Amino acid sequence: MGDRIPRVFLWGHRCEIAKPADSDYTGLRRGARGRGRLDHGRSTLTFPLRRNPTLTLDTDRVNSNDHLCLGIDVGGTDVKIGLVDDQGVLLYRHRTSTRELGAPDSVFQYAIEHAHAQADALGFDPLQIAAVGLAVPGVLDRDTYCLREVVNLPDGWKDVPLLSKLERISQLPSVVVNDANAAAYAEHDHRQLGVRSLALVTLGTGIGCGVITSGNPYGGDHGSAGELGHIAIDFSDDALPCTCGSQGHLESYAGAAGVVRRANQAARAAGSTAPKTPRKIAEQAEQGDELCLEVIRQTGRYVGQAVGQLCQVLDPEVVLIGGAMTFGGHASAVGRRFLETIQQTVVQTTLVQVGGNVIVDYASLGNDAGKLGAASLARRRMRSMPVVQSSSRNLAKTE
Repeated sequence: MGDRIPRVFLWGHRCEIAKPADSDYTGLRRGARGRGRLDHGRSTLTFPLRRNPTLTLDTDRVNSNDHLCLGIDVGGTDVKIGLVDDQGVLLYRHRTSTRELGAPDSVFQYAIEHAHAQADALGFDPLQIAAVGLAVPGVLDRDTYCLREVVNLPDGWKDVPLLSKLERISQLPSVVVNDANAAAYAEHDHRQLGVRSLALVTLGTGIGCGVITSGNPYGGDHGSAGELGHIAIDFSDDALPCTCGSQGHLESYAGAAGVVRRANQAARAAGSTAPKTPRKIAEQAEQGDELCLEVIRQTGRYVGQAVGQLCQVLDPEVVLIGGAMTFGGHASAVGRRFLETIQQTVVQTTLVQVGGNVIVDYASLGNDAGKLGAASLARRRMRSMPVVQSSSRNLAKTE
């Protein structure tokens, strides 16, 4: 256990709670309403935003009838867990090694038991955990909730009925969703977009995209919607090969490896040495390195071409850029120029009714988005079900 720390959550009073390693009692509130205004090209969109003030835990109210929802975001490196209340407040976050837990049964059992223990530590009745949402990477079959293609997960995740397993172990209303769509849903909910559409493009080692249409996650008929990294942007005979076996795909040019490869090629041509990571490329660009600035500008054009194709097909209200490779985002002059290049390319490559109206901006919720979206979808599932009175619930044990 870590140090005992004063933390802030809800409603007005401070308390001390023991903090486990790799855990954080955040009090990240998404429930307060505000108004947001984004300008892009010829369009302006004003919509409500949910703010994230730091709030405090009122020990006189934590044992109320409020429901908690558990969000589980499974990645190749970490399993991320979050407890979220009825107002969309992320009360607690925790992460642990995916490899150490292994197969789905172990992950689900750990997450449920850990969530029960931390709900109790927060002063809630563990029975107030009313629903569970699971976000997973890969191609998710929308009928069976099995992963048909597994991305960097341990053995035991492919072709397993994840929803039925999660419901059996948790004995709670449950949802299973692709991780990109979970993150997109959290960003959509954060902006209170209602039935309007949003796409969240994530840039990193790979390039993914979560899609929300009419207020709902869209995975496609075969679980492969939003694979933006595999949109072709180069149709020439010498287009770069893609890891999927095809060639000319966005990921080969604008994924992290593609960015570093292009920087190395430009450096060799100039007789110099290129940085080894996108982060280092961004740092040198901030210092005025022309080679790195051009690599980032070209990356923005590549991403903008793919986003333009996405927009021309979906005509979304908002497209957000997130992930680990935003070159500093809004906090950096280089990141702001990168976003401007994407915006300009979208406008240049689409009909005026599309490029002139879509809002292209950076995402807001960072690494919390997956578990927040999973928990929010679980809450929506819970609220759609008839109310059943129950005085107790036992955890099912794994076989």
